Amino acid sequence: MSEKQSTVIEEYLLLLYHLRDAGEKLKSVTLAHRLKTKPPTVHATLQRMQRDGLIKFDKKKEILFTNEGERYAKDIAFRHNLAEYFLCNTLNIPWYEVHKHAHLLEHAMTPTVVEKLAKFLEYPEKCPHGNLMPGYSLPAGNFTLDNTPENTFVEILMISEELEDSEEILHSLHQQNIIPGEKHKFVSKSNDLLTVSLEQNKSKVIIPLHVASKIFVVEA
Repeated sequence: MSEKQSTVIEEYLLLLYHLRDAGEKLKSVTLAHRLKTKPPTVHATLQRMQRDGLIKFDKKKEILFTNEGERYAKDIAFRHNLAEYFLCNTLNIPWYEVHKHAHLLEHAMTPTVVEKLAKFLEYPEKCPHGNLMPGYSLPAGNFTLDNTPENTFVEILMISEELEDSEEILHSLHQQNIIPGEKHKFVSKSNDLLTVSLEQNKSKVIIPLHVASKIFVVEA
């Protein structure tokens, strides 16, 4: 497998891993939409991954990881989260910018570098966006911001990987203090928008429902 092919396949594995964690069906059309890639290109890459023993297809043409694919996907997810954590917490790059840089670093990190970096960072459990390292899970009772009952105080747990692909959205959330670890009062929602009250400065922010549906919280 060439270096370029390996990079592409790692990107596919990482996306499949996050889609599965989000409860979405793993279909080639979903990958094409998220990657903004033509379906024939996606199909060709998936065929190569199947040939290499990383994935398989069930009777409904949904994608499944093989044991080797599962191991590989977890490895790249760990590298990606580790790179984001390092860039944000050691190099002080804003959390809304680290995703794009981590995508470059994750492919260049050797097993030795990963091991040493994880030890240096004291084995973080999650990335700056709250996405968990393989083997960890969100606290019980978590839900998405759009499903929050009115007048409920919540703590932001995680900004989903899908939102990380948009630096503009992340920057907006950063400016509104919608950041993992912060606590806010959820006020109300309409058909396409919701209102969150920031208690610390007595202000309110408006968040589109499609964004709120990708933000995981727990009652504070």
